[in-house]
Amino acid sequence: MKNKIVLDSCVFNKLFLDEPDREHAINLIDTLTKQKYKTIVPSLFLYEVLAVAKINSIPAEQIYDIIVKCQDLGFQLIELEKPSIEKSLQICEVGHEKSGFPSFYDACYHALAILNDGYFITADKRHFNKTQQLGHIVLLRDWESIL
Repeated sequence: MKNKIVLDSCVFNKLFLDEPDREHAINLIDTLTKQKYKTIVPSLFLYEVLAVAKINSIPAEQIYDIIVKCQDLGFQLIELEKPSIEKSLQICEVGHEKSGFPSFYDACYHALAILNDGYFITADKRHFNKTQQLGHIVLLRDWESIL
């Protein structure tokens, strides 16, 4: 099996938001589904994506249907268990008082990547800068370097 990929909700949101790096997100998700990469996300992914759709007046039902289709193509929503929660809490302590600490939500994605020996693909440069020393993380613009 190919490396497991943990996809940040902010990357998925680029499918329906006009944001920088949108083409990278489209190409990445196309590659993940066509080449059948094992793509996992914490269950909170669903709620984060639907909340962003709703805030941006995009029909959440349509976005939910896209998520379901992605699940049919290999995306898997994972309920976090104790080891993932513990790792997430550890990640939240990486950082500095001046630059801040990673959010628990971002840490949940990163913890899944670490514990599953995969890569967390994110467009969140702040999280990347705070946690890159932990490994298992790549910025969206650099996704091709790991696939």
